[in-house]
Amino acid sequence: GFITYRMISVSRRARGGTSGRPGSGRFGGLMLYRLKTLIEHCLLVIISTLLAVMVVLMLWQVFTRYFLATPALFTEESLRFIMIWTGLLGTAYCFGTRQHLALELLPSMAPPPVRRALGVFNGLVTIGFAVATMFFGGWKASVSAMQQLSPIMQIPIGYVYLVLPIAAVLIVILIGIEIVGLITGQHETPSDAQETM
Repeated sequence: GFITYRMISVSRRARGGTSGRPGSGRFGGLMLYRLKTLIEHCLLVIISTLLAVMVVLMLWQVFTRYFLATPALFTEESLRFIMIWTGLLGTAYCFGTRQHLALELLPSMAPPPVRRALGVFNGLVTIGFAVATMFFGGWKASVSAMQQLSPIMQIPIGYVYLVLPIAAVLIVILIGIEIVGLITGQHETPSDAQETM
């Protein structure tokens, strides 16, 4: 997870880096790591805010339905849309922080070079899926649904689908930074992290 990743990064900097010599590679890796951390932090703040908004809307829906006898119709539709955005942005966050479910049996049995090769291959497959399905497919769906309005709030449905290409871009950036770190040896696979701990 993120805490393990940070501890590994701090321990490596204390040891003088992976290669043991200063240079632009370490500076570039540090900048990429800071960018990745910033994106993950912003995603966490956005997701937490959306969850808080969902709780407020849900409580308001219950209050208006059972106490005012006039349920707020917009809450059901807005909750559905916010949940879609929260789920897909959460997907990008989980990819960046390695919190998705994964089978680590094969990587844990392989030597470190094979682990990194598997990590790079897995990242490339993930990027391919995100670009082909989520970005292009999501963008096409968003554009084609811009003329379709939601029944209650009259919001273009295309805005709801727009989270697909946004999440795809975030996944590509986060996984791309991960791949660069694996290739340069500045990041470690989850199996390497467990051995280090």
